[in-house]
Amino acid sequence: MWALIVERRRPQYGQEFFDSRWAIFEHYDAIQPYLAKKHQQRYALHPAVGPATLVHERLRRHRGIDELVGLLDETRSLIGQPTRDRASIEFNLQYCRQMLTVYAIHLERLVAVASIRDLAAEQREHNHPGLSTRVKQLNEEVSGFFPGDHTLDHHAVALVSAEQRYQQALTAAGQRVIDQGGRSLDFEVLSAEEYLEAARHAPLALLSQFGDDLVVDPPAAWLDAGALMETVEDFAPRVRVRSRPPMPQVPQEPDPAQRMVEARTRERSRQEHLAERVLLEGEEADLTDELRRSRWRTSARLLADLMGLDADPYAPYQLRIAIEVIVDRIGWVTYLHPVYLSRRTGGQQAQPLRRREHGRHDAL
Repeated sequence: MWALIVERRRPQYGQEFFDSRWAIFEHYDAIQPYLAKKHQQRYALHPAVGPATLVHERLRRHRGIDELVGLLDETRSLIGQPTRDRASIEFNLQYCRQMLTVYAIHLERLVAVASIRDLAAEQREHNHPGLSTRVKQLNEEVSGFFPGDHTLDHHAVALVSAEQRYQQALTAAGQRVIDQGGRSLDFEVLSAEEYLEAARHAPLALLSQFGDDLVVDPPAAWLDAGALMETVEDFAPRVRVRSRPPMPQVPQEPDPAQRMVEARTRERSRQEHLAERVLLEGEEADLTDELRRSRWRTSARLLADLMGLDADPYAPYQLRIAIEVIVDRIGWVTYLHPVYLSRRTGGQQAQPLRRREHGRHDAL
């Protein structure tokens, strides 16, 4: 295998390093002979090696805090089961206490010897909210479900002590980052005034590195019960005000009644002009010859207009139709009565078209 690697690659390590890693793979059965024979020249990699490499990379980046929190939750679920496995619960309590102690010692060592940049990065990796709450709840559940078991109670108390030591180490790491960064005016940790001063007077090379490894500790919002109740009482939901849509642009059309009045006015004016034309030469006119010379339609229209004026009590015109009948077989109007139009005097009232002629009555 080493000869094949050297032939195809240019490794940056020696054969001793390769032999040590090969021994580890064989010890954990990560690499196995392809066939169960002596002097085997072919090997196969175990399928679990790929996921194990990913797990190792995640543990290297997150320091295993997520796995520790998962183990705490699993222990709480074991305690809540009807058939509780006491041995598993005790093992988990001891393992969690040991891991928290290892993390605390590791942070204490970094506080003493690590640089501020490495310490800030390590602190961010260990920042897992809810760890203290889980440890406290686990301690309470052990005391509640195993009231007379002093061994489990001792492990639960020791777990709380290890978690407190771990939190103290985290606090010390953060305090050192803040103190040392503030004294050295390092861009990793600066106050608001120092950031403003640096933005005004610091060189561009230093400003270009701003925010690469910035540690931010935002303050928590303070809200007491009184302020909360006051906010709830003063709260008014947003009401959406509906606005009236614009009026539709309707074309302005004349009023039908107004159009009827105007049409009636024009018709009345036309009738009056017709009557004045007939009475142009005097106060009375004979329309018989004009009716005889006209066609049936024109004669009927003229007679209807004059009858309308006669029926109007406010029109100063009077129409008189005689009872004699004139027959003309050659003309357009074959028969008709003599028709006379006169102007009505001021005191004369309109009478119906019923006239007395020679002692006889005729109604049209």
